[in-house]
Amino acid sequence: MYASAKLVSSVIDRYLIDKQNSLYQFEDSPILRLKTYNPDSNGEGGYEFSLYDDTVIDRLLKGIPALSIVLRDEKVTFLKVDNFSFPGDSAEQFIYKGELPGGLVLGSNLSKLLPLTDLDFDDALEWFYTDSKYGEIEVGGWGVPLEDKPDQIINSICIIPSQAPA
Repeated sequence: MYASAKLVSSVIDRYLIDKQNSLYQFEDSPILRLKTYNPDSNGEGGYEFSLYDDTVIDRLLKGIPALSIVLRDEKVTFLKVDNFSFPGDSAEQFIYKGELPGGLVLGSNLSKLLPLTDLDFDDALEWFYTDSKYGEIEVGGWGVPLEDKPDQIINSICIIPSQAPA
Protein backbone atom coordinates (compact mmCIF):
# COMPACT_ATOMS: atom_id res chain seq x y z
CA MET A 1 0.00 0.00 0.00
CA TYR A 2 1.26 3.47 -0.85
CA ALA A 3 2.00 6.00 1.89
CA SER A 4 0.84 9.54 1.23
CA ALA A 5 3.28 12.41 0.82
CA LYS A 6 1.55 14.18 3.71
CA LEU A 7 2.12 11.22 6.05
CA VAL A 8 5.77 10.91 5.05
CA SER A 9 6.31 14.63 5.59
CA SER A 10 4.77 14.50 9.07
CA VAL A 11 6.95 11.53 10.03
CA ILE A 12 10.12 13.15 8.69
CA ASP A 13 9.35 16.37 10.57
CA ARG A 14 9.61 14.49 13.88
CA TYR A 15 13.33 13.95 13.29
CA LEU A 16 14.27 17.55 12.46
CA ILE A 17 17.15 18.72 14.68
CA ASP A 18 18.27 21.89 12.86
CA LYS A 19 15.74 23.63 10.62
CA GLN A 20 18.17 26.26 9.28
CA ASN A 21 20.59 23.61 7.97
CA SER A 22 17.93 20.97 7.11
CA LEU A 23 19.51 18.44 9.50
CA TYR A 24 17.69 15.33 10.67
CA GLN A 25 18.54 12.42 12.91
CA PHE A 26 16.52 9.23 12.90
CA GLU A 27 16.72 6.69 15.71
CA ASP A 28 20.27 5.24 15.87
CA SER A 29 21.32 7.15 12.75
CA PRO A 30 24.04 9.66 12.02
CA ILE A 31 23.06 13.27 11.36
CA LEU A 32 21.70 13.61 7.84
CA ARG A 33 21.14 16.61 5.59
CA LEU A 34 17.84 16.71 3.71
CA LYS A 35 17.46 17.87 0.14
CA THR A 36 13.80 18.21 -0.88
CA TYR A 37 12.61 17.95 -4.47
CA ASN A 38 9.27 19.65 -5.07
CA PRO A 39 6.93 17.93 -7.51
CA ASP A 40 7.81 18.56 -11.15
CA SER A 41 5.39 18.76 -14.09
CA ASN A 42 4.98 14.96 -13.93
CA GLY A 43 4.09 15.06 -10.23
CA GLU A 44 7.45 13.54 -9.22
CA GLY A 45 9.38 14.82 -6.23
CA GLY A 46 10.85 13.49 -3.03
CA TYR A 47 13.56 13.56 -0.44
CA GLU A 48 17.27 12.73 -0.35
CA PHE A 49 19.12 12.33 2.92
CA SER A 50 22.91 12.47 2.81
CA LEU A 51 25.50 12.12 5.54
CA TYR A 52 26.01 15.58 7.08
CA ASP A 53 29.69 14.98 7.92
CA ASP A 54 30.77 13.95 4.44
CA THR A 55 34.47 14.30 5.29
CA VAL A 56 34.47 10.55 6.06
CA ILE A 57 33.18 9.70 2.56
CA ASP A 58 35.71 8.86 -0.15
CA ARG A 59 35.78 11.55 -2.85
CA LEU A 60 34.62 9.01 -5.45
CA LEU A 61 31.43 8.35 -3.48
CA LYS A 62 30.53 11.89 -2.37
CA GLY A 63 27.05 12.83 -3.48
CA ILE A 64 25.57 9.37 -3.03
CA PRO A 65 22.58 9.76 -0.70
CA ALA A 66 22.06 7.50 2.30
CA LEU A 67 18.28 7.40 1.80
CA SER A 68 15.99 8.46 -1.04
CA ILE A 69 12.21 8.64 -0.89
CA VAL A 70 10.56 9.23 -4.25
CA LEU A 71 7.02 10.55 -4.55
CA ARG A 72 4.69 10.53 -7.53
CA ASP A 73 1.22 12.04 -7.44
CA GLU A 74 1.51 12.62 -3.68
CA LYS A 75 2.33 8.94 -2.95
CA VAL A 76 5.57 7.16 -2.10
CA THR A 77 6.67 5.18 -5.14
CA PHE A 78 9.90 3.84 -3.69
CA LEU A 79 12.41 3.96 -0.85
CA LYS A 80 16.09 3.39 -1.59
CA VAL A 81 19.12 3.06 0.66
CA ASP A 82 22.62 3.35 -0.77
CA ASN A 83 26.07 2.26 0.29
CA PHE A 84 28.21 5.41 0.23
CA SER A 85 31.34 3.64 1.50
CA PHE A 86 34.06 1.30 0.38
CA PRO A 87 34.70 -1.83 2.49
CA GLY A 88 36.80 -0.90 5.50
CA ASP A 89 36.65 2.88 5.17
CA SER A 90 35.43 5.15 7.96
CA ALA A 91 32.08 5.92 6.27
CA GLU A 92 31.11 2.23 6.46
CA GLN A 93 29.96 2.63 10.07
CA PHE A 94 27.33 5.17 8.94
CA ILE A 95 25.55 3.21 6.20
CA TYR A 96 22.06 1.80 6.74
CA LYS A 97 22.19 -1.34 8.91
CA GLY A 98 18.74 -2.81 8.24
CA GLU A 99 18.66 -6.40 7.00
CA LEU A 100 16.97 -8.10 4.11
CA PRO A 101 15.48 -11.55 4.72
CA GLY A 102 18.42 -13.90 5.24
CA GLY A 103 20.42 -11.28 7.14
CA LEU A 104 21.87 -9.55 4.09
CA VAL A 105 22.82 -5.87 4.38
CA LEU A 106 24.42 -3.16 2.28
CA GLY A 107 27.94 -4.40 1.61
CA SER A 108 26.99 -8.10 1.70
CA ASN A 109 28.04 -10.31 -1.19
CA LEU A 110 25.21 -10.10 -3.72
CA SER A 111 25.52 -13.78 -4.68
CA LYS A 112 24.36 -14.71 -1.14
CA LEU A 113 20.85 -13.82 -2.36
CA LEU A 114 20.86 -16.78 -4.77
CA PRO A 115 19.85 -19.48 -2.24
CA LEU A 116 17.00 -17.21 -1.08
CA THR A 117 15.49 -15.91 -4.31
CA ASP A 118 15.66 -15.91 -8.08
CA LEU A 119 17.61 -12.91 -9.34
CA ASP A 120 16.85 -11.31 -12.69
CA PHE A 121 19.35 -8.77 -14.02
CA ASP A 122 18.09 -5.85 -16.11
CA ASP A 123 20.89 -4.95 -18.54
CA ALA A 124 19.38 -1.55 -19.35
CA LEU A 125 18.79 -0.37 -15.77
CA GLU A 126 21.66 -2.42 -14.27
CA TRP A 127 19.56 -3.66 -11.33
CA PHE A 128 18.87 -7.11 -9.95
CA TYR A 129 15.25 -8.00 -9.19
CA THR A 130 14.26 -10.59 -6.58
CA ASP A 131 11.22 -12.82 -7.02
CA SER A 132 7.76 -12.22 -5.55
CA LYS A 133 8.27 -14.76 -2.74
CA TYR A 134 11.26 -12.76 -1.49
CA GLY A 135 9.45 -9.45 -1.84
CA GLU A 136 10.20 -8.07 -5.30
CA ILE A 137 13.06 -5.90 -4.14
CA GLU A 138 15.47 -4.13 -6.49
CA VAL A 139 19.12 -4.61 -5.55
CA GLY A 140 22.06 -2.73 -7.01
CA GLY A 141 25.52 -4.19 -7.33
CA TRP A 142 28.22 -3.11 -9.76
CA GLY A 143 25.90 -2.79 -12.76
CA VAL A 144 26.92 -6.06 -14.40
CA PRO A 145 25.52 -9.62 -14.30
CA LEU A 146 26.74 -11.91 -11.51
CA GLU A 147 28.26 -14.19 -14.14
CA ASP A 148 30.64 -11.36 -15.08
CA LYS A 149 31.49 -10.28 -11.52
CA PRO A 150 30.41 -12.92 -8.97
CA ASP A 151 32.12 -11.11 -6.07
CA GLN A 152 30.08 -7.88 -6.31
CA ILE A 153 28.50 -6.45 -3.19
CA ILE A 154 25.06 -5.00 -2.50
CA ASN A 155 25.41 -1.25 -3.06
CA SER A 156 21.74 -0.29 -2.95
CA ILE A 157 18.38 -1.68 -1.92
CA CYS A 158 15.16 -0.31 -3.34
CA ILE A 159 11.75 -1.12 -1.88
CA ILE A 160 8.71 -0.42 -4.04
CA PRO A 161 5.42 -0.52 -2.12
CA SER A 162 2.87 -2.88 -3.58
CA GLN A 163 -0.27 -1.29 -4.87
CA ALA A 164 -3.29 -1.39 -2.58
CA PRO A 165 -6.06 -3.72 -3.73
CA ALA A 166 -8.83 -2.03 -5.71
